[in-house]
Amino acid sequence: MVKTFIFFFCTSLFALAPNRISSQNVNIKIEEDVTVSIDGLFDLIMEQTDFIFVYQVNLFKDVPDIKLKKGNPKVEEILENHITSNNLVFSINSQNTIIIDKVQNRDQNLLSIKGTVKDENGVPAAGVNVLEKGTLNGVYTDFDGNFKISVNEGSVLVFSYVGMKAQEIKATDDTYMNVILKMDSESLDEVVLVGYGSQKKRDLTGSVASVDVQELQKTNPINFDNALVGRVSGVYTVPSSGAPGSEASIRIRGITSIFGNNEPLYVIDGLPIEVGQGLGNSFYNENSYSTISPLSSINPQDIESIDILKDASATAIYGSRGANGVVIVTTKKGSYSSVPSISLSVNTSISNFTNQYDMLNSEKFHDVIEQAYSNTGTTLPAESSLYPYGKDVETNWQKETDQAAINANYYLNANGGSLDGGSLYSLSAGVTDQAGALIGTNFRRNTLRTKLETKLFERLRVGTNFNYNDSNNEGKGTLTYYQAAKYRPDIPIYDDNGDFAYDAPSYSFQANPYAKTTYSNDINSKSLILSLFGEFEITKNLLFKTTYSYTTNDNDTFRYTPSYDPLEQAYGRKGTLNQNENKFSSRVLDNVLSFNKNYNKHGVNAILGASYTQNKSEFLSISATDFPDDENLITPGAASSVSLTSGGTISGLASYFFRSNYNYNDKYYLTFTGRADKSTKFGPENRWGYFPSGAVAWRISKESFLEDSNFINDLKLRASYGKTGSANFSDFQYDTFFAAGSFYNNNNGVISNTIPNPNIKWETTNQLDLSIDYSLWDRRINGTVGYFNKKTFDQILLRDVILETGGSSQFSNIGDFLNEGFEFQLSVDVISTNKVQWTTDFNISTINSKVLKLNGGYYNNLIEGESISYFSGYKIDGIFQNQNEIDALNSNSPNSIYQSSNTSPGDFKFVDVNNDGYIGEDDSTIIGDASPDFFGGWNNIVRFGNFEISALFNFSVGNYLYNTNKKDLTIFTNYTSNYSTEILDAWSPTNTDSGIPRLAYGDPNDNNRDSDFFYRRCFIF
Repeated sequence: MVKTFIFFFCTSLFALAPNRISSQNVNIKIEEDVTVSIDGLFDLIMEQTDFIFVYQVNLFKDVPDIKLKKGNPKVEEILENHITSNNLVFSINSQNTIIIDKVQNRDQNLLSIKGTVKDENGVPAAGVNVLEKGTLNGVYTDFDGNFKISVNEGSVLVFSYVGMKAQEIKATDDTYMNVILKMDSESLDEVVLVGYGSQKKRDLTGSVASVDVQELQKTNPINFDNALVGRVSGVYTVPSSGAPGSEASIRIRGITSIFGNNEPLYVIDGLPIEVGQGLGNSFYNENSYSTISPLSSINPQDIESIDILKDASATAIYGSRGANGVVIVTTKKGSYSSVPSISLSVNTSISNFTNQYDMLNSEKFHDVIEQAYSNTGTTLPAESSLYPYGKDVETNWQKETDQAAINANYYLNANGGSLDGGSLYSLSAGVTDQAGALIGTNFRRNTLRTKLETKLFERLRVGTNFNYNDSNNEGKGTLTYYQAAKYRPDIPIYDDNGDFAYDAPSYSFQANPYAKTTYSNDINSKSLILSLFGEFEITKNLLFKTTYSYTTNDNDTFRYTPSYDPLEQAYGRKGTLNQNENKFSSRVLDNVLSFNKNYNKHGVNAILGASYTQNKSEFLSISATDFPDDENLITPGAASSVSLTSGGTISGLASYFFRSNYNYNDKYYLTFTGRADKSTKFGPENRWGYFPSGAVAWRISKESFLEDSNFINDLKLRASYGKTGSANFSDFQYDTFFAAGSFYNNNNGVISNTIPNPNIKWETTNQLDLSIDYSLWDRRINGTVGYFNKKTFDQILLRDVILETGGSSQFSNIGDFLNEGFEFQLSVDVISTNKVQWTTDFNISTINSKVLKLNGGYYNNLIEGESISYFSGYKIDGIFQNQNEIDALNSNSPNSIYQSSNTSPGDFKFVDVNNDGYIGEDDSTIIGDASPDFFGGWNNIVRFGNFEISALFNFSVGNYLYNTNKKDLTIFTNYTSNYSTEILDAWSPTNTDSGIPRLAYGDPNDNNRDSDFFYRRCFIF
């Protein structure tokens, strides 16, 4: 007999998702008398209702056509008249599915069974499947857990629900059943990806965090990395900007490298991708570009899961690339034995700037300028020079450059698989169009993805994964809202000739903000991820998988400064073009042998693998000036001056790796992991790096003294220690690079532009991790408490070399850093009833980062024993109120000048930190740390029936922030830019209580130097 359609799937989703509910009492409209087949009747019903039909193939081959009369009959009435009369029976479940089956002697000994299904806490269980065993006769429990079903006498009812143990109960004359379903802890075990494989989360010995992707997708993020803020302990996420399509910087357990980047390794569908390989969007910023998160190349709606590996036991499988943590991303795929599903989602939103900077209007701006000149006794310039457009112009640049930005996301997805489990597929396409809140900015991304798998033979499965991304970012970096706010309010958009106005070139060479919105600054990124795999089952317990992956990314930046830009005019240029083409490609071949076997109470699984990676990068940079006009820029050769720069590298990484896991009775766990990497980044003597780790775990809750505890459901202690590496810096630092030298006698000379270090090698990180996983109170309280200690050795820093080498410094492995901290993660089902559910998730982390040793190395004034990210500056002891205070300090100074010969009442009084009697460079001291004392997030989800409310709060406490606004907008230096209205409260003889120094043209006391006035310790929530 041919198998029937699967008549239900994913019962839990059916129970929770909002649905339109139909019933048997729904009427359908029959326009005229008609004769139809049974299939025709079903089509008629499905066209007018939400019902679908499930039945065996050929079930109606002997059923004659039926006659329907014009009218509005009820669905139940039609089915009773034309289905049951043909020796068939039907049932309608709560999900509007009508199941039809043959009558199996039901007319003789039929029992009508009613009942209620509840969970262990006595809460009614909605959506439980109640099925007469061996038939298609089944129903679902309603919202109150009630059900009603007619079955044959002596038959067995099967009660099943996702996450609960199925029960089988024999039908008897007792026609009312009270059924209690118990939690199935084994089926609830979450499976996480751990690199070249997966494990049940409850069996982990390493530190792995899973992200609730479905919750994140509800926020409709443009890029997934920005949505990670506050969701995972130990993971600090900082958005790069608010510009369209902007990405975030992610730090997992601190900073491990100074010259290399500190972004984690991303593994997308099994393919490792390092930041800097070009799968993110390249953003041009003042003639430089940087590549950030590869997550930006993937449509967020395509992501199925994100797992974050944090400790050495979890990351050592990636060896030299694991020191910064690993983010494993899996995209969606079809489901075996599932019916095809097609979904289309459209999301739109509007955004704009909700808060404006409170800036001076033209009148107040002029008053401040004139007061600043008066305070310093400086002659005011001629009004025609100081106010080139007069004193009556008033322009609010913030209003002139912002806009209501309309954002739209379109996503189409199709998933399915063959009924015999042989093949599956997932296809999707997406379009993201994000307008910026600044005029002239826009981000657009088109994505296309396919994932296919099929079973060629009984033991051989093959598949392919294809992900294409084409994104374009317009206007990125040309103008910021802050720059617009700072521009002088007495400059109009256009001058009297209709050209863009700007302040006098002798002042600042600043184009007006509206003019900047017309500049071309486009970044186009095209990326492709393609992988093919074959998986062969050698034996029941032994599997071999080979995967070939190819990635490519082309990042093109196009930046044109038009001829009407004031800087172009000042230098006599007629437009400047900077165009960069960056191409990256990577080929990866992975071969992995995996073993999995359980022997009574013993469980063993292991992997052994080899990998080879080849990376190729190329760049072409074009700079051209003096174009015939600002419109025809297709050919840079049209410019009168053109320069080209190009280059490229090819590098490789060969690896061998293994991981072995052993557990006894799900109580004691042991894991060993290791990887050996050989990289062309280093010289012949240092190319190999070895990265081992070990971990143990003890499930205390399975011991006799806790096994029967009603409060503690799970309690596990974990400990791991291991070594990982980092080489996230430029290739071939061990070798000599050459550049063109002086031009002589029609030939270019060649000179060395680096001092090589043939002994440069891996930066290595040793990490200790101690954690406790817990599950309490019928698994309603779950979480983790942990401590980590990461020591990075052989940190690459600069060191001085003798001048005879031809240079002054050289890269060397000489620094040692430390990152240590605590992590706490808590998840609680606060309310769990059939009417209301409230879950809350809370995480908090601390990270202490400091320099252990420099060994003569240096970088940005790092100090042994201090934080890696400290701020330094001068300390302020108020404001001088009179000349006597200044004279008293001058008299005690060895140079008779304590601070400056220009110091006057109203200036900052800086602190003599080293007590030498005057203010000098040595008085600059540590002010604070950019790293927070602790950070985290708090997420709440409340469901009322089919409605859901969610709120995420993230917080950061104790970190010092540098307040650029305060520095630029409250301390007067000159008249080239506007100031905040706070400057109106500046010190004066009649306003001596002010904390803002006097208005003084040119800032003769250097009040604007870095000091604790511009830093603040933050509590951000």
